[in-house]
Amino acid sequence: MAVDWDQIRRDFFPALNSHTYIMAASASPMNFKAYEGGLHYLKTMLEHGDMYYEKFKEDVDLNREIIARYINAKPEEIAFLPNVSSCMNVVARILEKGEFIYPSIEFPASVHIFKKLGFPGIKITHTNNKFLLNNISEAKSINTKILIHSHVQSLTGFRQDLGKLGIFCQKNHIISIINTTQSFGAFEIDVKEDNIDIMVSNTLKWVGCGYGAGILYINQKFFKEKEIPFTGWLSVNDPFSMDNDNVKVINYPRYMDTFGGCPNYGALLALKGSFDLIKEQIGGGNIKKGISSIQARIISLTDSFIEKIKDFNVTIITPLEKEFRSGIITLEHEKADKIYDFLVKNNIYVTLKRYPNATKNTLLRFSFNYYNNENDIEKVISAFKKFEF
Repeated sequence: MAVDWDQIRRDFFPALNSHTYIMAASASPMNFKAYEGGLHYLKTMLEHGDMYYEKFKEDVDLNREIIARYINAKPEEIAFLPNVSSCMNVVARILEKGEFIYPSIEFPASVHIFKKLGFPGIKITHTNNKFLLNNISEAKSINTKILIHSHVQSLTGFRQDLGKLGIFCQKNHIISIINTTQSFGAFEIDVKEDNIDIMVSNTLKWVGCGYGAGILYINQKFFKEKEIPFTGWLSVNDPFSMDNDNVKVINYPRYMDTFGGCPNYGALLALKGSFDLIKEQIGGGNIKKGISSIQARIISLTDSFIEKIKDFNVTIITPLEKEFRSGIITLEHEKADKIYDFLVKNNIYVTLKRYPNATKNTLLRFSFNYYNNENDIEKVISAFKKFEF
């Protein structure tokens, strides 16, 4: 049965009644299922205190299983942390120091801690805003041990072919770290098929459940000869024995949840609500089908937007080939600031950006999620027709 996207929009995204919102790459509006999940936690704590701790934990683990099915991982290989920066801080302390390569416009959270800790880094240059395998091969040296790469680049929307990238890393014995912040919940990801060793994401962007939840997947092979580099009271067997001599950490990523301490249940239960929406209302009970439908929906919307925006005096810096496209379409124009202000006056919200190290905003990032529709696109086109480029 085809997904009724208009009904999904009406039933679960009330913010869209008030705004033309095309900025999922910054943050999606919270959907009603996420709101219900977080509110249920708050209401339960308000009315009953901590009596239902075990039920909260059970629901978080159920969601861990759904996410594991989505990315083709084992549930115990997935940890919940506050955000991408915290995930990367963990990863950098698990790996031995070595040379890493990364796209020249990679989002700072991906690489900041590696640079801070003294990992030598080499930038990968692009070809027309595409980081192709030959670009990556040219950056690699005999000392390269790690590749850090966003599945989708935040600035340009370039979507990397994870399958080909995984084969490259495997052949060259390079650890593959993929930041899926701009694709998680919107595009298909298979950590085993794509040879992804480590995957990180937040859930603020395309999943739409608000701040406070990050996803960390680490292939269990990394813990055959080393231990998790930190501990908390919930990282051990039988934590409620309160044995302060027991520091033997259970050596699976899931025991890194919230650094081994008490979880942020409000954020994690909101996350569960979002994945319930994807799995049930969009996927008909199948999370992979839900993600596949969302991916097709987003590509269809960007097809329409690109076709209609070509008539205007703007430069599309996003690669247009479908194999490299995501939900992000970035336009360049010297009057980007004024265009942005004009869109806001027309109640249309996108993201104003600039190139790294630039002093002037020249970029407008439109980011379409599954809740957007053709009417949103038409409102942009109508505003552009009124603006004096």
